[in-house]
Amino acid sequence: MFSKFFDNKGPLSHHIHHGYRIAAHAGEAGKPKMYSYGDINMFNENEQQRREETLSAVYERKTNASAAVAFYFNQPYSYKETLTDFEKMENGSRLIIDEMYKSGGDNPMFVNTFCSIGMVAEAFGCEIEIPEEKMPWVHRVVKTEDVYSIVPKKISQLAYYKRQREWVDYAQRKIGVDLPYWSLDIQSPFSVAAQVLGTEELLIACYDDPAAVHHLLRMITDVTIDLHDDHMRQMEHPGYPGRNFPSISKNIGICIADDTPLIMLSGDMYREFALPYNSELGRHYGGVHIHSCGAYMNNMDRVLEIENVRSVQLHAGPGEYVLPEKAGEDCAFVRAMQKAAMFIDTNAISRSDRWAKRPIAFYEEYLLPRLRQNTPKWLMLEAPENEMKLAEQWLSGLYAKK
Repeated sequence: MFSKFFDNKGPLSHHIHHGYRIAAHAGEAGKPKMYSYGDINMFNENEQQRREETLSAVYERKTNASAAVAFYFNQPYSYKETLTDFEKMENGSRLIIDEMYKSGGDNPMFVNTFCSIGMVAEAFGCEIEIPEEKMPWVHRVVKTEDVYSIVPKKISQLAYYKRQREWVDYAQRKIGVDLPYWSLDIQSPFSVAAQVLGTEELLIACYDDPAAVHHLLRMITDVTIDLHDDHMRQMEHPGYPGRNFPSISKNIGICIADDTPLIMLSGDMYREFALPYNSELGRHYGGVHIHSCGAYMNNMDRVLEIENVRSVQLHAGPGEYVLPEKAGEDCAFVRAMQKAAMFIDTNAISRSDRWAKRPIAFYEEYLLPRLRQNTPKWLMLEAPENEMKLAEQWLSGLYAKK
């Protein structure tokens, strides 16, 4: 008590708070501090810790763990504006933090980062376009016959990724490191190959020149690991698994955006061209969390074959990932919900025309009846229109008898 009260001039030699990066080696979070963001006054450190613990229980697949999350928030600036003006990116990030805090629920606050689409592809000569009102767009410049002559650029030569690094440096100075940073949603190797060659040419090459495809996938996987390792080293307080998922301070692996192969490949082709490289990422990072848009019901079983797969995201509804109606139905979703944590969200496309503008009705009429028939063992449920109390009530009902 004496030293704590009187000796405030410097750090106490016997009083150590491990930082987030060091604590992550032991699978733990760093010591949270009290801080203020935007119009949040003396943000309650216990609230962030509660949310992290609740979400950790889902990712660690503890019995009947569930979490209600508010995930998408209004951004006052276009993507291009934030990429070119870090003050706008900072202001937008602070607004997201404020909204996440006020929304309640179980999603820990985080500092926003940029989308990784195109970052790895740039190493293979692709041109990255940042439209005024849209996300990055990748223009291919490589053909199949050029694959063996490609020498990937060093990550220090990638202009788009360099901008990401500059933002992290800026944000860590201006915003601080008490909150986790939303780490990159790394694109799966096959998805990057589709950016490099173009989807049509890549699919043709899988039949006509599979050796060239594997050569390209090998290079892409190596660049992906180099880039993502550098990204994680840079951040004092990385958030896991990263973009697309609610994220925590514990190192639970990384997010892989696997849209292209999950949607476009047959099961056999996925096993040949996607599974080995995704599994390599799973081994390297100790866990993978799979994001994909669309109706990938035919490949969910292949997702379960990825080494160290921990959770999957799906946009539920008749317009994208169709959920089974009957309890215990023989389908991949029922098998997946016994092995991996589920992050279930929706959007206007997944809800289809019938519920596109009626998200709460979609939950009550489509989603919840199906989840009552087949309740995931571990579930993160996005609150419709950030109606957190409703989502919490629904989760309470789903797991009341379990």
